[in-house]
Amino acid sequence: MPESLTVNPGQGELITGLGMQHKVGASALGGQLFIVEGVIPPGVLVTPHTHTREDECSYILDGTLVYLVGDEEVEVTAGAYVVKPRGVRHAFWNASDQPARVLEMHTPATFENYYDKLSAIFLSHPPGSASWRVAFDTLAGEYGLLLDWDLEIQLSGRPGLGAVHPAPGLAP
Repeated sequence: MPESLTVNPGQGELITGLGMQHKVGASALGGQLFIVEGVIPPGVLVTPHTHTREDECSYILDGTLVYLVGDEEVEVTAGAYVVKPRGVRHAFWNASDQPARVLEMHTPATFENYYDKLSAIFLSHPPGSASWRVAFDTLAGEYGLLLDWDLEIQLSGRPGLGAVHPAPGLAP
């Protein structure tokens, strides 16, 4: 049984360097669900990627984000859910001038430690460097992620995008 059945605003372990916070851990629901909350600053693109082991759903708490799921592109605002089934490539970005806040829900909870490991990479390697890319590609392989670096390059030229966050996670 989880330590608490409630997670209040502001509660949850911070994920240093990623602007994220753990909300519901794997142990809360028998390994079936994991939830994090994060902030996507203006101009940030989360690299296109495909999960091979878990389904994912985003819930927009605040702001506006653009999602590409498969070949469908949609702009969503607070209150919207975006379903991202395993095996379907997706990316998202904030083309607005305001930060957006989003919940990322993974099922099963196999992704629980991913964001902490990603944070360690951002804190120990200069983002975009050769060593960072090797560490990130290794982590992606460990978690069954398929990264689409070519599509990232195409998307990064879109209006409103000033920084690419090359990771299936949230903004630093």
